[in-house]
Amino acid sequence: MKWQLAIWHVIATVGIVLLFIWWFRSGASIRRSDPYPNRPIQVVVPYAAGGGSDTFVRIMQKGIIANDLLPQPLVVVNQPGGIGTIGSREVKNSRPNGYKILCHHNAIITAKLAGTVPYGPEAFEPIAMTGEMSMVVLVRGDSPYSNLHDLLQDARQNPRQIRFGANQGAPAYFTALQLERAVPGAELSIVSSGGGADRYAKILGGHLEAGIFSLSEYLDFRGVEGTPPQRDIKAIAVLGHQRHESIPHVPTAAETGVPVTLSNANYWWAPQGTPAEVIEYLATVLEQTLETEVVRSELRRIRMDPTFDRGQSLNQRIEATVEQFESVTAGQQQSIPNFLNYVTVIVAILLTVVILNSIFAGQNEELSHSPLPNDPPPKLGLAFATLSLLCLYIWLLQQGFVAFAWTSTAAIIVTGSLILFASQAQRRRQQWLVLCELALLTGFGSQFVFTEILRTPLP
Repeated sequence: MKWQLAIWHVIATVGIVLLFIWWFRSGASIRRSDPYPNRPIQVVVPYAAGGGSDTFVRIMQKGIIANDLLPQPLVVVNQPGGIGTIGSREVKNSRPNGYKILCHHNAIITAKLAGTVPYGPEAFEPIAMTGEMSMVVLVRGDSPYSNLHDLLQDARQNPRQIRFGANQGAPAYFTALQLERAVPGAELSIVSSGGGADRYAKILGGHLEAGIFSLSEYLDFRGVEGTPPQRDIKAIAVLGHQRHESIPHVPTAAETGVPVTLSNANYWWAPQGTPAEVIEYLATVLEQTLETEVVRSELRRIRMDPTFDRGQSLNQRIEATVEQFESVTAGQQQSIPNFLNYVTVIVAILLTVVILNSIFAGQNEELSHSPLPNDPPPKLGLAFATLSLLCLYIWLLQQGFVAFAWTSTAAIIVTGSLILFASQAQRRRQQWLVLCELALLTGFGSQFVFTEILRTPLP
């Protein structure tokens, strides 16, 4: 047994030394390279793969690769959930070094106004706006409404009778509130109705009288020539500053006396505190990417306008959009529940039940029989300590205070030490040495495998 342990120590020591050599050489290589970027850049898309936001970012990624506009890979990371807030929170809490950025549209503004999250654009550094999708108001083909003004006048004469599809808390919802305000006395029955395909089906089925869609959705959903009106849709207003070339016969909302605008712009964000030179570098790369033919042709295919904005002009645009949505939020969003608080309370209650159950179960066990000399000590404290360490480990990885390898090594050593000392095992010193060797091999070995072999960026 001793000789097997000695062989293990030799192999482990050699492996640790080799990993340390790689670690310090890779660190020195990074320090000698250009200031930025010297490793892959992650762009977080806060929606599932295959959606509109994901498609757009991958088009930009394709343009960057095809024209060699970045010396390091741009890695797309999908983090869906929470109406885009899980991914945005991940970037907000990241280190402001330009290696984790966000691509998100106007929902980053409306999420705060809806009370979903306590932060908005002020928690980020805006990099650029790249690409803009026009939005339109649709009705069924046989609808009596030929323009937006007539629809809103009917909503004034018959309050809350017109069912209008716009998901609560989304940019379209705030735009629907603006439409009501544009015609005093108008009241729509705003219905959360899912994605574009769901709203389309509900309009055709007579469950909605109108709704807000992207231009691309309208052009994809509308029927071919000769489709019966009751099985087709029609656009009654473009929510842009001017008519769109693909549907020149459809007037803007402003042309019908309803001064309301909405477009789905793609904004790129960095964590607050990101150096100005990094922001400028990324903005320049994105501007160059938007000018490439591969991106232009793809944007034409998905009917997105290749508009671009950066710097002070971009800041003014964002401020104007915030003011536009804020103007209709008073008293409108108070009913939206804070699900995070509810979940926290529920988990706390369940955890309390588990603890009380464990205590009373232990008391009943003591009453039923006397403890034997070999009875193992209760492990409830060890379980809580291990869970706390796991939560701390995840939090440290998110904050990025310490490198992944060192954080993982420390987590394994501390957790293993707790288990080791709680087990009352013999030869603890010898086992603790093996634990440290395993921790170093696991922490630094994982970073080597992920970064050098799999080429996957780590926290």
